[in-house]
Amino acid sequence: MIARLKNKLKNKLKSICGTTQLEQEIEKKNLQISYLQNCLFDLKDNLKKDGKINVVFVCHRPQIWCALETVCDAMLNDSDFNVKIVAVPNKKQLPKYGLGHEFYESEGAEEFFTQRYPCTVLGYDYETKEWLDLYSLKPDYVFFQTPYNICRPQIYQSDVVSTFARLCYVHYGMPFMNGTIADETTPPDFFKDVTYHFIEFPEMESYYGAQAKKFGYEKNYNQILSGYPKLDKAGFDQKRIGNWNFKDDNKKFRILWTPRWNTGEGNCTFFEYKDKLIELAESDDRIELLFRPHPQAFAEYVASGAMSKQEVSSYIKRYEDCPNAAIDYSGDYLNNFYTADLLISDESSIIPEFFLTKNPIIMTSHETHFNCFAQKLEKGFYFADNWKQINDQINLLINGEDEKSAIREEIINNEFYMPPNGAGYEIMSFLKNN
Repeated sequence: MIARLKNKLKNKLKSICGTTQLEQEIEKKNLQISYLQNCLFDLKDNLKKDGKINVVFVCHRPQIWCALETVCDAMLNDSDFNVKIVAVPNKKQLPKYGLGHEFYESEGAEEFFTQRYPCTVLGYDYETKEWLDLYSLKPDYVFFQTPYNICRPQIYQSDVVSTFARLCYVHYGMPFMNGTIADETTPPDFFKDVTYHFIEFPEMESYYGAQAKKFGYEKNYNQILSGYPKLDKAGFDQKRIGNWNFKDDNKKFRILWTPRWNTGEGNCTFFEYKDKLIELAESDDRIELLFRPHPQAFAEYVASGAMSKQEVSSYIKRYEDCPNAAIDYSGDYLNNFYTADLLISDESSIIPEFFLTKNPIIMTSHETHFNCFAQKLEKGFYFADNWKQINDQINLLINGEDEKSAIREEIINNEFYMPPNGAGYEIMSFLKNN
């Protein structure tokens, strides 16, 4: 029966695919059929004798782990769960190839997760170029950090993994933008295979539901209002240090800068202010500047021709040579958030997280794509269209003049959906009791 089904699929695909695409599609269908067959054997043999819930987190980027961290921690603290973290590399855009290649590069996940979680296993052998078969972990649920199948090998793509496990998804960034940018973070080729999509706040339910209906995957797709796990650690009264050169005994006015990395959306001001901000740090010893680039930022600037590799190196060296400036590449950014006095940023999903620090935000995007939630928060932003406006606002804030402080406090109290036990606990409880 299995052989007949494979031949039927092969003949059907020949009429619609080119040779290379045909081979890829056949290989994928064979994988799916093989996994379904194995699932039937496992059910028959009752291999899961401990009765526990097996959950796998497939992780490639430490910088966005905080979207799943409290979910994982809640499961590790519950005896009904077996948890595995699979640390893997990621595919990045390359000149001339784009994402049409099979070269995978580590973003530091192997070191980051093995140092923190004994349940971590390595998902990729860099010598043999072989991937760990996720099926061997017998998962009931699988979480991926991002929804981009194109950045993963075939064996880790959603339509393959969903043949033997239920896919769950928590967004790696808090929804903040609408339109094309929002659509890009909800690709239908991934979400059609998702069983449980955990929703950050009620306002997003209608958007996600409309996407499911538009692309025809609403039948097996379920939205669960859980809150957003990244916010579980926000506002905790704990000692925070951050990656600042000047500690509390010699503290300066700390400015965190997070420009947008994508130059094609009309909302990236990196090139307008990259020299102005480092010049400010070099000339004003009242401040300390911490620049946190997106993990793909410099690669994107080089690939697009906006900067050369030499220009990137020279720019980084200016930070290395400046005693009150630094570039932050760390995996955990909350400590830097809660020790900063000001955020200067283009529109970004990290803004709601910083908003909970109660500290001021200067928004620098010329073109914004705010969704319904961001439109509530914008009343607490300072907007700047040029360097003079940014510099003037910095000086006002250094002098303690923050006229929007009370507005931010009111927004925090009224607009953030945060379950009493935290979103991570809510997600764990749902999967446990389902």
